[in-house]
Parts: sequence; structure tokens; C-alpha cells
Amino acid sequence: MTAKAIIGLVVFAIMMIMIFAGVPIFVSMLTCAFIGFLVLSGGNPTLMIAKFKTAPFDLAANYNYAVLPMFMLVGSLAGETGIANGAFTSMRAWLGRVKGGLLFVVVASNAVFGACSGSSIAGNIVFGKLSMPELQAAGYSRKYSLGCIAASGALSTLIPPSMAIIMYCLISPITMNVGTALMGGIIPGLATALALCATVRIIGVMHKDAIPPGGGEKVPMVEKLKTLRLLVPIILLFGLIIGGTFAGWFTATVGGAIGAMAVCIYALAKRLPVKQVAHCIWEASTMEAGIFPIIIGGQLFGSFIAATGLASSLANIIASVNAPRFFIFLLVILLYVFCGCVMDIVSIIIITVPVVFPVLNAVGYSPYALVIALCFMCEIAGLTPPIGMNVFATANALRVNPTEIFSGVIPYFICEMAIVLLIGLFPGIVTWLPTVLGAAGV
Repeated sequence: MTAKAIIGLVVFAIMMIMIFAGVPIFVSMLTCAFIGFLVLSGGNPTLMIAKFKTAPFDLAANYNYAVLPMFMLVGSLAGETGIANGAFTSMRAWLGRVKGGLLFVVVASNAVFGACSGSSIAGNIVFGKLSMPELQAAGYSRKYSLGCIAASGALSTLIPPSMAIIMYCLISPITMNVGTALMGGIIPGLATALALCATVRIIGVMHKDAIPPGGGEKVPMVEKLKTLRLLVPIILLFGLIIGGTFAGWFTATVGGAIGAMAVCIYALAKRLPVKQVAHCIWEASTMEAGIFPIIIGGQLFGSFIAATGLASSLANIIASVNAPRFFIFLLVILLYVFCGCVMDIVSIIIITVPVVFPVLNAVGYSPYALVIALCFMCEIAGLTPPIGMNVFATANALRVNPTEIFSGVIPYFICEMAIVLLIGLFPGIVTWLPTVLGAAGV
């Protein structure tokens, strides 16, 4: 390993220590990038000043990053306009009477809602409030119900449009087609939804009191079919954003803007108060303001890591010991679980991408398979204590103790981890659909 790479490794370790000590993440990254560039240039501040003068402006003026607040607005308005409620009502009509049906409804609703929200936390909050009263009234285990609600939100990261996938593509050191990456999440998303439903059934077998028998009022087929109209806004929005992006009619950034405009028009057509629409716009703006300092810090720190050659040095070391690529994949997964204990998904992506992405790509993984696997892993890491952003979002929305959710989420955590490991073993799970459809860049 070169001297520069060792400097990069030491500074990376210092940054992690600062984060675990409670220093804000963007401060930790900016500080370490500042120090790192000074050390690399032998104390000459010219390189550091040049980076810190240009990078923040270049990022703030980068047209591509406008996609993030657009999709945040889509997700916020989707919850307020009743789109999520419609998905829940339709899924309940079709699945509510089977054993474990209400938890199947939670999973299916999150999968459907993910087609327009792009945010797992939005799914946690919306469907937690909608489903928990019904689950308790029907006699479902409280802890396993809470665990299912928290875990099902991760489907929004796989079902496009996903803000995590878009962000990963934007900051990846390897240029990728955003539309292709989004398309790659569909099969893993559907597989995860089925696996979560299977987990519900397994819980019902192992803990007979946890899942009540099916039943309840029978819904006539005519009424079931009528509920499908509630899914029309989601289907149209999904087709507009993803179809247009994949077909090459517009970029992901323009797709986000078109989606935001479409859902704004829908909100006004539904007679949503203008004040409420304005609140959603403000909410999306403040979320972006919270994320952007982390993006700036991450880009500067990533630039420093690139300058040290740390990623390529680690890749060369791994190649020299002939470690199986799945073993390297497992080490990265463990790192993500560890990071998830104290960080949110945005921070994990920005901190780890400059180091782990080139290493895994160098050992033979498709960048598109990596985007899906690592984005999903960031969400799964959000189920781990002590931080667990998805768990705390659910707990805050339902006013329950997070410990109760951490206890109930364990079987769903294992289920989702199994999907990630399957992607590591068989990357074609991700790349098959884009390849069949002739997507660019696969």
C-alpha cells in the first residue's frame, strides 16, 4: 500500500471515530477532507483551498441534483393526497381475509406506494398509522406487526423511483444510466415483498398466537375490482416517471420535475388546500437542506479518498490474495450493518461509496447489481439498534417504544438480509430485466 493510501486509511479511521463520538457527519467529513488535503500537499494549503472554493458551488449548481427535492415533493404529496390510503384500501380488499392477510396488506401497500414515494420513512409513517389500529383490533401480535411495518418500508428503496438509487448513481465513481439502475430494482423488490409475506406465514407457524386465522367480511369480486381504480394514480405516475426515463424521453431529473408537477396537479384536482400543498413544498425543501451539507462534505471527502488511491490499493490487495468475490461482498455487508447502527441511509451511501464501490466493481460485480444491493443494505441497516432510522420513524409515528420494534423486526431483518446475499451470489437477479428490455449500460 502506498504512503498516500495509508494517509487515506488513517484519515478515514479518524472520520469514523469522530462520527461515533457524536460529531455531526458533515462536519466530520469536511474536517477530515480539510486535514487530508493539507497532509497530501505537505502543508501547502493551495490544493485544499482550490477544492473547498470550487466543490460547494459546483455541487449546488449541478442540474442533476435537482432530482432529489423533486422526488421528495412527490413522496410528500403522495401521502397527503390519499394515494397511500387508496393503495391500502385496495390491497385490503384483495388480501385482508387470508391468514396473515393484514400484514400482507402492509407489505403489498408499501410495494405499491413505493412506485411513487421513493422514501422508506414515508411508507413507515403512512402505513403505520393506517394499519396498526386494524392489526391490533384483529388480534395480531403487536411486536411482529410493528416489525413488519418498519421492515416493509425498505421496499420503497427497491421499487422505482427510488431516491437512494438515484443518489447512488449521482455520486458513484462509475458513470451509470439512472433509468437502468431504477429498472434493476423491480425484480429484487418483488422478490422481497414475497419473501416478507413468507416470513409472516413462518411466524404464524412458529408462534401460533402471533397471527390470527383469516376471515372477516367477504368482499364481493365486483367490489374488489372497483378498488383497483384507487391504484390508477400510482400506475399513471409510475408509468410517467419510469416509462419516460427508461424510454429516453427525458432524464431522471426532468422525470422528477414532471412527476412533481403531475402530483401537484392531482393534489389541486383533489381539492387539497393550497396551504397544505405549500407545506409539502416547504417540507421537501427543508429535507433537501438537511441532506445537501452531507452531500457536499461527502463529495469533498470522496475527492480526497480518490486523490490518495485508497480504493485502488485495497482492490489490488484483495486481488493479490485471491479472495472470492462473495467473501469481499460479505465484508462490505458487515460494514454496512455496522454503519447502520449509528448513521442514516444518506450518510452511509456518501461515506462508503468512494471506498467500497470501486473495490467490489474491481472483483467483478456489475455496478448496477452493486447499486441495488448496497442501497437495499443501507435500508436494512436502518433496522439495527441503537439508531435504526426506520425503526425510530415508525416508533415516533405510532408513539411506541423503539425497543418493542427492534424485538419484532428480527425475522424480517433476516429475510431481507437473505435477499441481499442472494443478489451477491446471483447478480443476474438485478441485471436480468434491464438486459431483456435492452437497457443502456448493462
